[in-house]
Amino acid sequence: MKHQAIFNYASRLREAGNAYILAELEKVGLRDIAPSHGDVLHQLLEANECNMSELALHARRTKSTLTALVAKLERNGYVERLPDPRDSRGVRVRLTAKGAALRPAFDAISDGLQKRILSKLTEEEAQQLERLLAKCVDD
Repeated sequence: MKHQAIFNYASRLREAGNAYILAELEKVGLRDIAPSHGDVLHQLLEANECNMSELALHARRTKSTLTALVAKLERNGYVERLPDPRDSRGVRVRLTAKGAALRPAFDAISDGLQKRILSKLTEEEAQQLERLLAKCVDD
């Protein structure tokens, strides 16, 4: 069978990325954040506030998974849930001051991840890899 290693390499890349993220979070004393919170926090750092449906879509999580992630972030003081004024059944999620203060750490970690990849690839290779990975995961 050809190309059996593709998922293996993708898995190893994800594991290496998560290990790097955890080590960097540990260095800055953020022991209550996991890599799984990254997409949620990234979206909120960009938008500051959004409803759960928007957040689930942008974070690429199911609503039930997102609910659990947001609950943990709320318990740790990074986000707060508010009623949605446009939808009586809806909930909005917003960063707290503690959550907004994560930006420098998140930017530094993102830059570090980029440098780890770009130190091994040319710019052209990085663009090609990004394009190919997007092709594999985009519907």
